[in-house]
Amino acid sequence: MISKADLFPTPTSQYNTTPRYTASRYAIAPVTPMAPFNNMSALPSLRKQQLLSEFAGLKQSCPEGIFVSLTPGDATLWSGVLFVRKGPYCPAILRFQISFPDSYPQLPPLVVFSTDMFHPLITPLTTYMYTTDIQESGTVSASDQERLPPGGFSLRHGFPDWFGRGRRSMVEAKQAPVTSPGSTSNSTTSANQPPGTPSYMRTGKKSVSTYEVLHYIRSAFDTEEVLDSVPLAAAGNPGAWHAWRTHRKATGKLVEDTTAEEEQREQEQSEHRPESVKSGSSTATPRRPGEWNWDGVWEDRVKKNVSASLSEPVLYGETKNSDDLIKFLAMEDTDIDSVKDNLRRTLGQAT
Repeated sequence: MISKADLFPTPTSQYNTTPRYTASRYAIAPVTPMAPFNNMSALPSLRKQQLLSEFAGLKQSCPEGIFVSLTPGDATLWSGVLFVRKGPYCPAILRFQISFPDSYPQLPPLVVFSTDMFHPLITPLTTYMYTTDIQESGTVSASDQERLPPGGFSLRHGFPDWFGRGRRSMVEAKQAPVTSPGSTSNSTTSANQPPGTPSYMRTGKKSVSTYEVLHYIRSAFDTEEVLDSVPLAAAGNPGAWHAWRTHRKATGKLVEDTTAEEEQREQEQSEHRPESVKSGSSTATPRRPGEWNWDGVWEDRVKKNVSASLSEPVLYGETKNSDDLIKFLAMEDTDIDSVKDNLRRTLGQAT
């Protein structure tokens, strides 16, 4: 039989308080049982609401030339189209998807382009070959959590704080349950914040918004200076990276930094050199991308990709992702003018 004492235990038996708490029975409630709820943003419902809120904000302010749509019933998967209106990849029309992990915004979203494009930050669609966590020593396993899939867009250059095994380990530690009152397992706490500070009270680090991610994606296609500043370690396609720099040097718009070029070449050779060669074997090895002749390659590949992205089969036909939420409709010029007039009248009445 359950007694009243079992249902309502005294504070001293439940929390093992010390004598200094006996002055007031209301002062003995410990903080420890509530510690797992300090990080309210980790709750699935709040993460979903955060994504819905960010999407709603994009309706009022979205980077020019980008259109996004939510997947019905799944706020963590967005479909988008980028109209490149200036810069080296103009006038390409590119489709992409953004998937948000459970730990977003502590960890980055995954951006994948379904439109083939020869770009330093996009992994080729025909290969699965690049990890965003290149290490100077050792190899990267095929199970690397940060490996980009075909068409994956590398955010490493734009948002370096998101990447690295150390950063991922910190997030995993943050998600682990608190086991003791003095626990400091929350490794993402800023240096100027005391251990155990709830996430909503931390002001030392600003989270990245989806607007910033979309703005960076657009700038990687229409701003030459952004591409010039991408290091080899952050490239999704090393071949496109070398081809772009060769193109820029040929046009006289990129001054060659001999020291930096040599360091990057040595890094590339070290990362791809087989163990047999590192140990002194005389086995011949294939040339690295930095040793190839890239003259005219970027212009030729990009011109073909841009033309393909504007072709009718790509714009109006079946895409690789049959569930694309944004579709194009072939219309005559007169029909387009009529639609524009209707939009102007509607917007005029709304204002």
